[in-house]
Amino acid sequence: MNYHFSKTLNTSLEEAISQVKQALKQEGFGVLTEIDVSGTFQKHGLALHEYKIIGACHPSLAYRAIQAEDKAGVFFPCNVVVQQRENGCVEVSAANPESMFQAIDNQDVRQMAQDASQKMQMVIEHHLQRTALIPT
Repeated sequence: MNYHFSKTLNTSLEEAISQVKQALKQEGFGVLTEIDVSGTFQKHGLALHEYKIIGACHPSLAYRAIQAEDKAGVFFPCNVVVQQRENGCVEVSAANPESMFQAIDNQDVRQMAQDASQKMQMVIEHHLQRTALIPT
């Protein structure tokens, strides 16, 4: 099982972020956090290409997980990385919830993770498809 779903887009970083947020919304996810990793590193004298993390949560799925296992929240949110590549393209990678929740030995949580994984896979493989020119 792969720990992420990825797609390379031939677009700007800002456009990719906008598309990711819209795709998440279409699958019922909300954006909880946005982290500018490269900007944070730069403040500490460390150079990194444009690298952003969008923390997403699907409220009803998260609720199911917490109802089944009250410590499941340690695996929230599902992160989506949007990063600039040297070739001018942008790579979008989303965490695979099934991989994230494998440590919890609870069938209800595993079923929730499968459902979340299907939705996150749709975000990457279906909703971003219109602009994807280079498969990863």
